[in-house]
Amino acid sequence: MPFSYQAIDASGRTVSDTIQAASPDEAARTLRARGLLITRLDETGAASTVSEAAADAPTAGPRGFALSWHRRRTKVRWKDLVYFTQQMAMLLGSGARMVPALRAVEAQSRSDAMKDVIRHLRDRVEDGVPVNAAMADRPDAFDGVFTSLVAAGESSGRIAEAFAQLAAHARQRLEIRQRVIGALIYPALLVGMCTSIMVVLFAFVLPRFRELFTTLGADLPASTRMMLRASEWVGNHGHLIAVGLSGAIAAIVAFARSEAGRRWWAGAATRVPLAGVLVRRVILARLFRIWGLLVENNVGLIDAIRLAKSTTRSPAFGRLMDEVEEAVIDGRLIGATLHKSPLVPPTMAAAVSSGEDGGGLAAALLFIAGALESENAQMFSSMSRVIETIILIVMGLAVGVVAVSLFMPLFDIATIAGGH
Repeated sequence: MPFSYQAIDASGRTVSDTIQAASPDEAARTLRARGLLITRLDETGAASTVSEAAADAPTAGPRGFALSWHRRRTKVRWKDLVYFTQQMAMLLGSGARMVPALRAVEAQSRSDAMKDVIRHLRDRVEDGVPVNAAMADRPDAFDGVFTSLVAAGESSGRIAEAFAQLAAHARQRLEIRQRVIGALIYPALLVGMCTSIMVVLFAFVLPRFRELFTTLGADLPASTRMMLRASEWVGNHGHLIAVGLSGAIAAIVAFARSEAGRRWWAGAATRVPLAGVLVRRVILARLFRIWGLLVENNVGLIDAIRLAKSTTRSPAFGRLMDEVEEAVIDGRLIGATLHKSPLVPPTMAAAVSSGEDGGGLAAALLFIAGALESENAQMFSSMSRVIETIILIVMGLAVGVVAVSLFMPLFDIATIAGGH
């Protein structure tokens, strides 16, 4: 397939031409072998049909580099980023140069998606492109926080420290995700168990009792009659219920994966009773940590605020960061703006004000983030135990109501039989 390119030759002249190659990587290797420094590479031809293009055609990624279908389908996991940043921090800190360090991490990575990303970084750096610009080519793996911290590290000559900070940041986010998942696993298992028990009762146990009561001609209590009718309705419309539930679950999953769904959930999660408090604290801790890291690395205050805002989909916190940005532009104090927001506890707003007055805004933000993260870990544990207890109580009550409704008529029948 043909690719158009712009490059700089050995004499420093800019050249533009086309080249035939099977893939963007092959085209780049061929051009580098000619001694050219690539500045742009685009696919220019489209030999596939419309249907093939929909399924298999490459899509141009940022800065003109084509992304293959396989790359679109393969997602870089957060734990891969943790491993990447940790290894880069260790290698660069020990004195390794950038390209050999990238090559070593690429060889050790067990993730095909991460290998592809690292290979892209290595090729771009070999072409003379800064690491942060190479990272910006891959927004599927690196967000603005990564590129900004690396850019600050490159400009100050502290690239190893920048990767070390990114490793700590990525590890912290991974721990929070794992803590959330861990806190939800047991309640989810309990809900699944409760649902399974109720399905077995309504689908298999209650029909047997209905036959028994019909045979005996027993006079049933209202609760028992209601439960038996519900069981009969479920038995008659089981296939419709299954189709409806499957469709509802599929629709919910599709909506949750859409951008509109993510934004809706980000807003709704902060308003959930009890749990919403924890969600707001988690978001606030992440915003303050990212904001503090960026300011600490001499990223401009406005840019740091905007980058921190980009890490959350919550409309409420997005508006908060917009207000902070307006305050900075107008020359007003950040702490005073945070004091007005119900999303920021007064003590934390006061700590930001103290750091702002003393010239230690970054230190204040990072201190607050650390304190919030520590408190959030304890809240996760406590809330998980409360949820488990509530689910166990509900499950016990549901099974108890069914059992009492079923066995009360049997006791009455046994009493009548014993009296005769």
